[in-house]
Amino acid sequence: MGSLLFVGSKLSFYYFHNLEYIEKLRWKGLMVGYVNYEVLIVMEMLKTNNEHIYLPISAIAEILYCPRNFYYRVVEGAQDLNAHVLEGRLQEDRRNERTRVAREGYSQVRSVMISSEKLRLIGVVDVVEEDSEIYPVEYKKGSLKESLSDDVQVCAQAMVLEEKLGRDINRGYIYYVQSRTRREVVLDESLRSLVEKTVNRGFEIINSGEIPTPAADARCEGCALARRCLPFEVSCLVDESRKKTVRPIPCFNQGRVLYVDEPGAYVRKKGERIWVTKEKDTLIDMPLCNLEQVVLSGTVNISAQLIKILLERGTEVHFLSRGGKYYGCLQPSLSKNSVLRIAQHKAFQSNSQCLKYAREFVRGKLTNMRTLLVRHNRTQKDKNLLLAITKIKSMLKKLDDITSLNSLLGIEGICSKEYFKVFNCLIKDTVPFNFNKRNRRPPEDPVNALLGYGYSLLTKDISSAVQVVGFDPYIGFLHRSNYGRPALALDLMEEFRPIIVDSLVLKVLNKGVINKDDFECQVTGTFLNDSGRKKFYRAYEERRHEMITHPIFNYNLPYLRIFELQARFLAKVLQGELYEYKPFLVR
Repeated sequence: MGSLLFVGSKLSFYYFHNLEYIEKLRWKGLMVGYVNYEVLIVMEMLKTNNEHIYLPISAIAEILYCPRNFYYRVVEGAQDLNAHVLEGRLQEDRRNERTRVAREGYSQVRSVMISSEKLRLIGVVDVVEEDSEIYPVEYKKGSLKESLSDDVQVCAQAMVLEEKLGRDINRGYIYYVQSRTRREVVLDESLRSLVEKTVNRGFEIINSGEIPTPAADARCEGCALARRCLPFEVSCLVDESRKKTVRPIPCFNQGRVLYVDEPGAYVRKKGERIWVTKEKDTLIDMPLCNLEQVVLSGTVNISAQLIKILLERGTEVHFLSRGGKYYGCLQPSLSKNSVLRIAQHKAFQSNSQCLKYAREFVRGKLTNMRTLLVRHNRTQKDKNLLLAITKIKSMLKKLDDITSLNSLLGIEGICSKEYFKVFNCLIKDTVPFNFNKRNRRPPEDPVNALLGYGYSLLTKDISSAVQVVGFDPYIGFLHRSNYGRPALALDLMEEFRPIIVDSLVLKVLNKGVINKDDFECQVTGTFLNDSGRKKFYRAYEERRHEMITHPIFNYNLPYLRIFELQARFLAKVLQGELYEYKPFLVR
């Protein structure tokens, strides 16, 4: 029987004829799927119910250094990058420009693929060198240092080479690029024994499926997986005595969004730039790099070449109607974190689990709605506002006692009705609009037009966050998982509706940013016109990037990073790492 190539997840398989075929792909410089070759795991089905899993040799060092890092890289298929990882890859690419080096006294073969049936290891040795003896050389980016995890990696390479070549190897070397020095590693019995124990530990982690506890120490500084791992935050939530938290490292993408809202515009790629043109006029000419999203509203065309390059770089393309309806998005390949999606689907099948998470989404929404009313009533001292605040507070106390999703939706409906009943009190008398009730499809007045458009933009961002984390966005706990409906994104956005969209709508109205000239009335309803949408896009982007102090961890983050943080916390609850989901509540 042939081999199954196991890419980053225990449940994502691609069939290959045998290991030699994979090696041919490697030597041809091809990537298998979209995963770097060094992190592949090959699962070979030799007999029914007897499967052999091959660990990447590079992951052996990670088991010793940080088992949690090993879990994310191997079990969940994480490929997060940072400057250190990219620099290491660039050094590797430069090194591999020459596959063989022959000098007086020794010769080298670079980037050599090896595998072991005995140890169940597979990987690539940076350099196999031969003088009077043969030995592996592992390249490291930093300066000369003593590192047991590096020694174990070199020893593992040597042990696999011994099995392949039938020769004894007594030493190996680690070459440190920054200091341009070599360190000899003597391969004694104790080191060989540690290799075997470490390999066994790796298989234990894979088979158990349990996420190792975070290190939450100096090892996490500069780790490419810190954004996913959240070591200090998880430690703090599990053990409240550990209050120290470190502000998450910003991702490469700083949240730059291109909005195109010109009917008949054409968006295309020209070199490393994006061009937006209409007829013979150039509307936008901007760099292609560091772009998080492209949002196309209305009848805007986009070239296939640009779509391809955007998806390759992980940039989503969202589509909205000019009236604010969210159609959906083109997004990069689905995350390989099938472990999370299995946990999500399992929770979805349980009524008690659905109710547990739905309750917290509603709690977040109602609490933030009440907070928004309280803030305004500090100056207005309005008895109607006070009455609505009191009713919402009393309903919040009943959340823990409800036993069905219908009861929960009933409480949510009552509180929303009370909230929007007094929403007009939050709009200044100088604003030439009134708000009577919430309506949509289509909105009947300017305030509802703004609310609807804002919710669509928020849906876009929360959908992006849940997919970055690896969720199935169409399986939710509060909203029905109807065909094509991003139910989980709608769930998670509930706690953000009042603080992102509602407060933004009040701001642009009360400060006169948007006025009656920014709307157009049609037979079917009221909509933002071109100038109104441009003003609202700008205001929404400012709100996304607005810094806020996290109520639990006390560091400052923009709202767009808070979206992702909440999605990651929900993932950790579903995978059993955290006990409960805590909605994001403002003070």
